[in-house]
Amino acid sequence: MTYYCSVADVGSRLGLDSAQRTRANSRITSAIRRATIDIDQCYRDYGRDVPSREIASTTLNGAVSAGATTITLASGTGFSSAGNGNIDGDSFKWSGKSTNDLTGVTGVSFDHASGVTVEEGEQAHVLREICADLAAAYYYEDEATFQTASREGGMRGTMLHERGMNNLRRLAHLGSVD
Repeated sequence: MTYYCSVADVGSRLGLDSAQRTRANSRITSAIRRATIDIDQCYRDYGRDVPSREIASTTLNGAVSAGATTITLASGTGFSSAGNGNIDGDSFKWSGKSTNDLTGVTGVSFDHASGVTVEEGEQAHVLREICADLAAAYYYEDEATFQTASREGGMRGTMLHERGMNNLRRLAHLGSVD
């Protein structure tokens, strides 16, 4: 199963430092799994293909200019021979692949520096944010420590869940950025 976000993404939502993320790794991973299942199910509810089949991630190996027709990746492993993607949120399409180069590229809107994240799946960057919100909410639900009399943790978890689900429904209903 491909997950839409990482322990670091969720840890930042929770305000955890590196040591705290390490200690909570298994609980956060479980929350990420639940969030990923919810994301996939929401897409199915709208009659859409599950986006998890479309996600691959790497970085740029060299700068890319607006209007570029070829993008050189640090690693082309996992990227389809043709598809849609995004460079730091900038959506584009490609029609061919040669090892670490995406060719026949259209739609790059602005310049990007070497080392910037490139993802297959034009909505991958948005899905990562939604997943992090939902997983953090599930983590709060599961953690008895946050269920205090003041309900501060419970309230934050509720808000993260509501924001994540609202954004997910909008995205799943939209279906594509095209």
